[in-house]
Amino acid sequence: MNRYFYYHVLYVGMINVMLFVPHILIKERFDGSVAGILASILIGTFLSIVTIVSMRRFPRMGLPEILHRHFAPYVASPLVALAGLSWLVGAVLVIFSLTQTMGAFLNPEMNEYLFMALMVFAAMFAGSRSSRTVQFACEILVLLSLPLVALIMFKAVSNRQLNWDAIRVVAGHFRDLPSIKVIAAATFFFSGYMSLMLFNRLNPPDFKVRHLWTLPLLGTLFSLFTFFIPIGFHGTVAVEEYIYLWSVTADSMVMKFGFIQRVFFIFLVLYSILSLMFAMNTFHSAMEFFKACSPRYKPQPEQVPVPKINWILCACFGLVAFLYGIWANDEKNQRVTEIWLVCRFSLEIVTMLVVASLAVAAGRKPRASSPARAASPGE
Repeated sequence: MNRYFYYHVLYVGMINVMLFVPHILIKERFDGSVAGILASILIGTFLSIVTIVSMRRFPRMGLPEILHRHFAPYVASPLVALAGLSWLVGAVLVIFSLTQTMGAFLNPEMNEYLFMALMVFAAMFAGSRSSRTVQFACEILVLLSLPLVALIMFKAVSNRQLNWDAIRVVAGHFRDLPSIKVIAAATFFFSGYMSLMLFNRLNPPDFKVRHLWTLPLLGTLFSLFTFFIPIGFHGTVAVEEYIYLWSVTADSMVMKFGFIQRVFFIFLVLYSILSLMFAMNTFHSAMEFFKACSPRYKPQPEQVPVPKINWILCACFGLVAFLYGIWANDEKNQRVTEIWLVCRFSLEIVTMLVVASLAVAAGRKPRASSPARAASPGE
């Protein structure tokens, strides 16, 4: 079961490219981004480990069940709905970003709403499945993506055009204090652990996440690679001029002896897979959280056939994505993404505090009640 947890860690770490995270960090590369990345390693590791350890106190329970068990419905339901809204916004942002990327680089003559319709329908179909089905689909898609990620990383690091002097210049600004926006963006590399808020329902009572030391390692690898590689390719000044930064960076690499010469085509395939996987998981998580707003709702992780409410909720999510696509442009989408990243970071802190507090309280109850039970036979 450990591998399913790490699949979420991997794809969330890789999908940041589609959410303007590199662009946000690059904008403040001389004003705190390096220190923000270093701080995010500590903060992200702390949040993830505390949350993971705390969730062990609640086997086969997601965040909605935990909140409904310990809080009144008028407190728990709004919190669950807020968490579902956070997942939904993330899905909408990724769908819009992928649509714009495909329209700008792959087929500018194609109607952008047609491609968005394909993406939304795929997310609706996949996200409406049962939690167990979504988990299996993640395994397949991650295993398909990892070789492509490894290829792009190898081509980038081994490229002769990579300017290590530019990387060293930016790395030298590690003393500059970061803004909250930079820290919020950088901690997104570690946010894969939040999948436990839903998929902990599938874990057995004795489930334990092993090899926690890999969490800071993977987060550090993703953050440093995503931030410094574009600087090495485009320089310390010109790197700020690009909106879809990694799309241009991937187009700067070629495979001289490959059957596909431009790495950019591999990049598009890779991030189409990752975007679909992220949209599937976020649609599914938002759907389950909104369904769980009712205290009477009983989760069924392996529910077959798919109930109508799943289709209705996912169709509503698709409509939201379309309305956002009509309203937004690249500039608006970037501002919304920055706001969402800060809100997501704040929500993760609140979630960690709540779950950790409830876990500590749950751990004290058996010890507090044991003396009374021991005294009963003597009476």
